[in-house]
Amino acid sequence: MTDPAIRVEGLTKRFDTVTALDGIDLEIPARTVFGLLGPNGAGKTTTIRVLSTILKPDAGRAEVLGRDVVRQAKEVRTQIGLAGQSATVDPNLTGRENLRLIGRLVHLPRREAARRIDALLDRFQLVAAADRPVRTYSGGMRRRIDLAAALVNRPPVLFLDEPTTGLDPYSRNEVWAMIGELVDDGTTVVLTTQYLEEADRLASRVAVIDEGRVIANDPPAQLKARLGSTVIEIGLADEPTAKRAHDVLASTSTLSPELENSTVRLTTHEGARLLVDALRALDGNRPPRRGGGGGMSTGQIATTAPPARRRLMPIVVSDTLAIAWRGVITYRRVPQLLVFSTIQPVVFVVLFRYVFGGAIHVPGVDYVDYLMPGIFVQTAVFGAIATAIGLATDVQSGLLERFRSLPMARSAVLTGRTIADLFRNVFVVILMAGVGFLVGWTVHTNAAKLVAALLLVLLFGYSMSWVFATVGLVLGNPESAQAAAFPVMAPLVFASSAFVPVETMPGWLQPFAEHQPVSVTASAARALTLGTPATSYVLQSLAWVAGILLVFVPIAVRRYRRAV
Repeated sequence: MTDPAIRVEGLTKRFDTVTALDGIDLEIPARTVFGLLGPNGAGKTTTIRVLSTILKPDAGRAEVLGRDVVRQAKEVRTQIGLAGQSATVDPNLTGRENLRLIGRLVHLPRREAARRIDALLDRFQLVAAADRPVRTYSGGMRRRIDLAAALVNRPPVLFLDEPTTGLDPYSRNEVWAMIGELVDDGTTVVLTTQYLEEADRLASRVAVIDEGRVIANDPPAQLKARLGSTVIEIGLADEPTAKRAHDVLASTSTLSPELENSTVRLTTHEGARLLVDALRALDGNRPPRRGGGGGMSTGQIATTAPPARRRLMPIVVSDTLAIAWRGVITYRRVPQLLVFSTIQPVVFVVLFRYVFGGAIHVPGVDYVDYLMPGIFVQTAVFGAIATAIGLATDVQSGLLERFRSLPMARSAVLTGRTIADLFRNVFVVILMAGVGFLVGWTVHTNAAKLVAALLLVLLFGYSMSWVFATVGLVLGNPESAQAAAFPVMAPLVFASSAFVPVETMPGWLQPFAEHQPVSVTASAARALTLGTPATSYVLQSLAWVAGILLVFVPIAVRRYRRAV
């Protein structure tokens, strides 16, 4: 006898007053399919999330391949794959790009990842759609690319949370066949399901969970015997068709079908399996494999871990760049994100330059020269809202759960996201500089000081991305994050010197307006482009940037660990 692949002892998990897991004990043999059966809210998904290191248990312990899921979480992540209840892939990346992203985050060598991705796309019949954004996929196609993503790193242990949800019958049979091939090649598969048919078809043993407790743990045959007989009724279009179906089943089944008008009835203890066999018999033959290429042999889906390789850069840098790459692709694929970041500041330039500018007087300075540095800062602050929206979307879609189950650097998700938003701000600030020159903006110093002013604005925008990252992670809903960002942003932008001098504001507002970070940064950028004394403002702005990062980076990281 070998040690079990997964061992669970007294596992307990509570969410406030709700006990999701109440002392679960399980032993899951290696190279088998183990089913977790139960209704919604029973505790199946919570069990998977604990075993895949996404959640920490409140009590008890669990091991995956001899590694503790709490104390050795990093090692566990190198051995597992996870496909959640929904398709947790980026809709704005293509199918191939999603798999390539996972390949980079599990640190596969580039050539090996490419071969693996090609094989998975072929096996899941997604070759024709591989270079289309996933948002154009049907529900079944999204589910298949999600399952493919769980297999990129060839995990010896695979967690599937209701893996056939949303699939048509043919695709469901394909997934079942894939699971069988994986087990034949040595994979341990743990799947949750609400359907006894699926557990019966796939699992060698099934644990039934209800209200956080294991109420049964048996092979499917024993479990079905405890549940009693199953009656299958197949309704046909008319009596002659029903008679033909009855004759087919009578000749292919060991049971005796009953015929009543246009209904054929079977009574059995093997209901789940018999139903599939009956439908196949009535269909007459199995359709040929679609998509060409003959699928993937079991040799192609072997699950041994990839060989170690010499890394050319630290993992944290590699993972951060991978996440940043994803963000940059998203901006390119979703033009409205850039429109949101550019149209609004252009409107402000036009309004303040040509509508309100005549009523605003700044002694000794052309108003447009005063305005543009403030517009840069305001643009960077508005653009940082995308960080909140993007992270909230990832929380809501479950994509953060997938990232947390991967053996990637834990800081890369947030750092990569904020760096991608920094790249976007670079583009937008350069664009706004061009708009400024078109409306008559003049730089009174030199190119070096102009670059210094823009770099200071970009650095400030990067720090604000961490503020809004916290907002997005706390709320976990993109609409709510966008709505909540305005109360944070409005006082900073509109009660500042971005558009008008502080001296023109009410006396009670001036102390806040003069010293808050948007005003300080705008004043620093303005001094650098106008040629007035800048050192004090630059130092104050850098102090604000450092303070914001020191406060909000730890808060965002802590919230990220709790976001799922």
